[in-house]
Amino acid sequence: MKLFIKKLAAALGFVTLAGMTPAIAEYPEKPITLIVAYSPGGGTDTAARTVAKFVEKHLGQRLVVENKSGAGGQIGFSALARANTDGYEIGFINVPSIQLVKQLRENVPYEMSDFAPIANIQLDPVVVAVNADSPYQTLSELLDAAKADPGAVNIGADGPQSNNQLQLIVAEDALATKFNFIAFDGSGPAIKATLGGELAASLPSASSAGSHVDAGRLRVLGVFADERSPLFPDVPTVSEAAGVKVPSVGASLRGIAAPKGISDAHKARLEKAFADVMADPDFLAHAETAGLPLKYMDAAAFEAYLQEADAALGKYIDLMK
Repeated sequence: MKLFIKKLAAALGFVTLAGMTPAIAEYPEKPITLIVAYSPGGGTDTAARTVAKFVEKHLGQRLVVENKSGAGGQIGFSALARANTDGYEIGFINVPSIQLVKQLRENVPYEMSDFAPIANIQLDPVVVAVNADSPYQTLSELLDAAKADPGAVNIGADGPQSNNQLQLIVAEDALATKFNFIAFDGSGPAIKATLGGELAASLPSASSAGSHVDAGRLRVLGVFADERSPLFPDVPTVSEAAGVKVPSVGASLRGIAAPKGISDAHKARLEKAFADVMADPDFLAHAETAGLPLKYMDAAAFEAYLQEADAALGKYIDLMK
């Protein structure tokens, strides 16, 4: 009997201890930081804050946008590469900017292999925008001014060595003209300088320019794309307006990535949450109203695209040096 009582007590003790073992917490337990490599008000920041608003119900936690702008995105991209791998720090990466920074500069503290792609969200073309009161009514008038006095007409964009500057340099090469390029820490400050009369024109993304066009503050003279943008259906492509084929190489692909080393389980959870957002009718309706050009790729497709784009940039690198 004593032996039975001892065994029963031991068994009850085991059950009690097992019941006291805390359950494994389900990721994520707390808000997740979303690093943005550009300043507030630009296209990437707008996309990040919009996605963050809608992903909460699919992820169960907030995404807190943290702007780390400067050096054409290098500061933010580097911060993401060095971020914690516990799943609580992720970020937007911009193609081709993230690759241009790496290929054109020395001692950049990241490799493309430092990032674990999660999902692509947007494909956003570069546009030529002027103040609504600008004397330049057409792209041809702006180009004529630049050709008449090479290097004297100020044009600004995110930079240096950004996708926006790449698009300008490729256009200058195709159109045999020369602007005076001024670099800003994102499209937002470049648009502000355009509105303030410091620039004759700027080269923001289509989504960055959209709200200012709707408010009557900016006019878009041309879109760097093979087809007219649904955001500005009455605006010609740059190739149409100039009468010369201008390669469209600067469109910004914006996607989500985590630092390499994130666990497979956490990565899968993030992948599902962003896939759910991109299929969310409320998000899609809001994106259309807000003028956000969407282009979804899952993690595998986004990773493949990154590798292809990195290799394709080679023929333009000499123009940027």
